[in-house]
Amino acid sequence: MDGRIARRIATGGLVALVALKLGASTVDVAAYGVRPDTGENMTPAISRMLAACTNGGERIVLPAGRYLFRPDRPGERTTAFLIRGARGLTLDGNGATLIFHGLMNPFRLVDSRQIEVRNLSIDWERPFITQGTIRSVTDEYVDLAIDRQHYPYVIEDGRAWFTGEDWKRGVDGYNLLYDAATREILYKTRDNALGIDFNKRAEEIAPGVIRFFGKPKIKPPLGTIIGLNHGRYIVNGFDVNRCADVTLRDIRAYHVLSHGVVALRTENLTLNAFNIVANEAKDRVFSAVADGFHLVHCKGVVTIENCAHTGLGDDFLNVHGRNCVVHKRIDDQTVLVDRAECTDAGDEVWLLRKNESQRREVCRVAAIKPVQLENKRWGYEVAFTEALPTDFREGDFFENKTWNARLIFRHNKVLRRHRARGILVSTPESAVIEKNLFSTAGTAILIEGDTDFWFESGAIRDLVIRDNVFENCLSSGSETGGKWEWGEAIITITPSHRPNSVTCEPYHRNIRIEGNTFKTFDIPLVRARSVRGLVFRDNTIEHTTAFTPFAWQKAAFWFDGCREVTVERNVYADTYAGRTLWTQHMAESDLKVTDSRAFTVLPCPVEK
Repeated sequence: MDGRIARRIATGGLVALVALKLGASTVDVAAYGVRPDTGENMTPAISRMLAACTNGGERIVLPAGRYLFRPDRPGERTTAFLIRGARGLTLDGNGATLIFHGLMNPFRLVDSRQIEVRNLSIDWERPFITQGTIRSVTDEYVDLAIDRQHYPYVIEDGRAWFTGEDWKRGVDGYNLLYDAATREILYKTRDNALGIDFNKRAEEIAPGVIRFFGKPKIKPPLGTIIGLNHGRYIVNGFDVNRCADVTLRDIRAYHVLSHGVVALRTENLTLNAFNIVANEAKDRVFSAVADGFHLVHCKGVVTIENCAHTGLGDDFLNVHGRNCVVHKRIDDQTVLVDRAECTDAGDEVWLLRKNESQRREVCRVAAIKPVQLENKRWGYEVAFTEALPTDFREGDFFENKTWNARLIFRHNKVLRRHRARGILVSTPESAVIEKNLFSTAGTAILIEGDTDFWFESGAIRDLVIRDNVFENCLSSGSETGGKWEWGEAIITITPSHRPNSVTCEPYHRNIRIEGNTFKTFDIPLVRARSVRGLVFRDNTIEHTTAFTPFAWQKAAFWFDGCREVTVERNVYADTYAGRTLWTQHMAESDLKVTDSRAFTVLPCPVEK
């Protein structure tokens, strides 16, 4: 018997003898009061039903129809489908439409195995984003037309407040502009492009028209659509925590209050035809408040295929680990860190030094406990089974070695109808990105390794990017080289580790970009920092006139501190203007170019 199951039996947990259960039983959902099209709150009935699914192997089929969900109490965060400690559970929505109100988390899977959720859609009656249309714009104000029936608001004391059944909020987080015709992110715009503070002076100048006072930074075309967020990271759509063998398929999420799917310490995850999309039947341009899929320290195989997102408030996919930065060295075996929520006792970790960012010693975690830091934030005290090196100190960090995922990302559509970048990938396990369409506002594929801001870890060791189409990416890319612009090149590799000589060892390894088609209106193809073994081979570069070029990077390739770089056998349209290649912190022997086009190799004109 599985040791974890035995422990649950011993402690009286929810799951008992599931390893001995054979076959699947179909749950009589009506017996628990689960019925469609009643207009009643189904949260209590679904909770009763799932609490009874303790034998293992249950199959739940919802009758087709519409189901409403409300929080347990007004303003309280509530989970509709809590699946905890389950084994072999299938939930088939049978095409059901799930409609949520307030601070709802539609699905939470915890400590469960062999789980499949499929065939359903989710939406909110009143979303936590308000959509408006620019009616007028001057040097002193912006007028927005807002459908008050779908996006209720009040004006109080000269300020606009937006309301739901049990909430009242201002404008928080990002607000984005969308082209009225294409409903894509408006060309050359990014976060809060207008520069207006929507929480300051406002007045209703006509029914359904609010005038927000302030001088806008730009004057977009009249009719431009805007989405105003009422929070940034509120409640996730699907939380998958410490699970194994989970499949989410044939799901359509029209709105969620933060990320679409967040998975932590989960082994083997499949997302197939899980689409987070703007509800066009309701004339919306937005869907999720934040990222589509955000996967942290998963392991086994993560497969994402046949997915297409529109209207996201952030990136399509982010798969990464966590750099745990040492706040204080307590003794020879114990450190205090700010974040270590995805690390457990028994895990192996790599130790890294801030000044070099190379994985060095491997240590095992003996114990971990949350503690309160002096600034009233919470951190973790982490003890190891062995003594730490004497030079491992405050500011250095460790990275989980045990929990990292192999990634398969294929047959997906990563489109311009959402904020920022396409996909962010940082894992030391193998990754394949193939047969996808990328048409993104920012960089299509971003590879980092962050020790400065988000602390997302995962130096690449084996990544293949092949047989993809990159079509008119970077329509809101980096215009000035600023930190919060959305990427210098179509493929951007920018770990925090910055090379400072021609001899320093790179952070990433073995990244192969092969057999892709780049259809681009601008010049930058690749921006790469600190990679050993970078190949750009057998790609086709076509030139388009979809947008006017503006990118800060005026070179086709920009390599900084890279080693063993090969650019060969690529085919370029005559009208494609990229004819230079920038280098920094590289010897002549680090770069091999045997291509159909002769590039002029130049030093990067500005240190970025």
